[in-house]
Amino acid sequence: MEKTKEKKYVMHFSEMLHLLSIAEERRQTVDILAWKSNGEINHYNGWYVHHDYWRGGYVKLRNPVNNQVRLVPEIYIFEINKYKVYL
Repeated sequence: MEKTKEKKYVMHFSEMLHLLSIAEERRQTVDILAWKSNGEINHYNGWYVHHDYWRGGYVKLRNPVNNQVRLVPEIYIFEINKYKVYL
């Protein structure tokens, strides 16, 4: 029996912040999984980074379909573009 190694995609929190700022500059879409304050999970698939408050700890995401804007605490993001985020 052969063991297959699955490559684990992980990213540090500071690298995630850098990725968010690049996505904002280049107007690229992101795929984000983030917790809500009650423990539920929100999936932001194909959303744009509207604004990144790196000092305030929040990121504004904009839905390209209906222009809905969400303010997400950066500490609640646990996966971005299939990369697990660790502290």
